[in-house]
Amino acid sequence: MATHVLWQADVADFSVWLKVFREDKPMREAAGIHDLHIWQDSEQRDHAVALFEIADLEKARDFFESEELAMHHERGGVAHIQIKVLTPA
Repeated sequence: MATHVLWQADVADFSVWLKVFREDKPMREAAGIHDLHIWQDSEQRDHAVALFEIADLEKARDFFESEELAMHHERGGVAHIQIKVLTPA
């Protein structure tokens, strides 16, 4: 069974963040991270939520902690990131 990651963050502007997020898809795929769902919180419009399927948990953790991703988060106006690793029961 697959491992999943639930990613949430406040973003300065959802549409700007979404553009950067879409541009970064090849970088996520190279890390074995497959986009499943992307949401915008209906009550908190500048809150982004994403669900990913992970092929290799260690590789994904390295990606989420990378300096390169931190720079992309800065470009996308990302703050207060929460990452939850979800494993099958």
